[in-house]
Amino acid sequence: MGTGKTSVGRELCRKLGYKFIDTDTLLEEREGKPVSLIFKENGEEHFRKVEQATVEEVSKMNNVVIATGGGVIKNKNNVENLGRRGIIIWLKAEPKIILKRVMTEGGKRPLLDVEEPLEVINKLLAERTKLYQQADAEVDTNYITPEETAEEIIETLSLDSQLVTVDLKERSYDIVIGSKTLQRLGLRLKEFRPSKVAIVSNKTVFPLYEDTIMKSLKECGITPEVILMPDGEEYKDFTWTYNIHGKLLGARFDRNSLLVALGGGVVGDITGFVASTYMRGIRYVQVPTTLLAQVDSSVGGKTGVNHPLGKNMIGTFYQPSLVWIDVDTLRTLPKGEFSVGMAEVIKYGVIADRELFDYLKTGKDAILSLGDGVISIIKRSCEIKADIVSKDEREAGLRAVLNFGHTIGHAVETATDYKRFLHGEAVAIGMCAAADLAVKMGLFHKKEAGRIKTLVGLYKLPDAIPDDINVTDIINAMELDKKAKEGKIRFVLPEAIGKVRIEDNVDRELIKNVLQVTS
Repeated sequence: MGTGKTSVGRELCRKLGYKFIDTDTLLEEREGKPVSLIFKENGEEHFRKVEQATVEEVSKMNNVVIATGGGVIKNKNNVENLGRRGIIIWLKAEPKIILKRVMTEGGKRPLLDVEEPLEVINKLLAERTKLYQQADAEVDTNYITPEETAEEIIETLSLDSQLVTVDLKERSYDIVIGSKTLQRLGLRLKEFRPSKVAIVSNKTVFPLYEDTIMKSLKECGITPEVILMPDGEEYKDFTWTYNIHGKLLGARFDRNSLLVALGGGVVGDITGFVASTYMRGIRYVQVPTTLLAQVDSSVGGKTGVNHPLGKNMIGTFYQPSLVWIDVDTLRTLPKGEFSVGMAEVIKYGVIADRELFDYLKTGKDAILSLGDGVISIIKRSCEIKADIVSKDEREAGLRAVLNFGHTIGHAVETATDYKRFLHGEAVAIGMCAAADLAVKMGLFHKKEAGRIKTLVGLYKLPDAIPDDINVTDIINAMELDKKAKEGKIRFVLPEAIGKVRIEDNVDRELIKNVLQVTS
């Protein structure tokens, strides 16, 4: 009591657009009398019983800030209910300040209706401190205003970051995009109340962020298992899937455990595949550290491993519980790695957003500075993908548009044994070839195809198939691709910048002619 729960709660709601609930106020409305009279006429036992029912009800709501009575923490059922789907914040204040605030409010609380209220406050705090320590985070409110307290909570929970929601009803999840979010990862993982946590990463990425992440998790009482795989696309296979499964079994991970994928697309894909198959499915969180993974592979729930005869031919649709993006990780990327991520961003512009496409040229400097410009294109890319995935999770129709550039791109990767091109480079080649194919079919204007090639070149990506790659090998690889149907090669082709169509049976000779011209 007296620490500012109600005033801070209202301020949080004002800033976040959430609904505010004060359990004491709600309880008073339902009982038809103030808390003080409930205590006096019905006793504390009755009050706590009604309070528990009220807390259980409101803890199931979404997008709310709940201000509870000070004694809520005494009941373990209340703690479990509030913590199951939310974050519990402990507001702290010194006894003298608590007393002053309570008296300023215009009267004593039921428990302080005594001759020496300060003694009662000290006694209550001594009795409850260990209980309050069950909270996920704490804020000292002694000498800060409710607005300042709300700001501190927003920063602590990364609620000041950009947010995109993938709306899949009961399996919906958030994509959080911001700067310095890795420092706050532990608190968000704690929200899942996992029995065990494992970080899956590789030997290149993990050392870069080890200190930051381990400190964040340690502060939240989480000691994770760390599973490191070698760095490279060639390790996204069944051998490493089996290896990770074995480590989880050895550490006795159960169905309430949580995996964290820290790295690029390879780490994200294989971690998601392991999560979907371990004990027939456990939760996992994507923490993508490359631009390519941030705008593409970490979102949408496609998981998989490669086979010598095809990329991602073996996998599952299995959604993460959270995608946690820290744009500061992009500062450790080689320039080439950043460029390959831009291929996917260009893709989103072509398939769905002409303004995004145009901004990629006019806003290049802002994007490359890795500030607000890059946050804005990551957010817009994630919004486009989230919208498509929400409407077609398992690629029954609409989601196929996300494969623009990938039919030829995957084939180029397969024909070169995944060793010659990074994924984004192959997709860039595929987008340019698909644009040329659309021009040949009379679907797309040649000038617009030129704009795609210009933008690809602006971000130092390849726009053509090298002469030494056999076109027949590429076509054979396309026929094995999972996007092919009954031997028919499916293409996503542009009709305009911002609009594409799906063609299920493109003439092979026309494909061959276009590939030969672009090589």
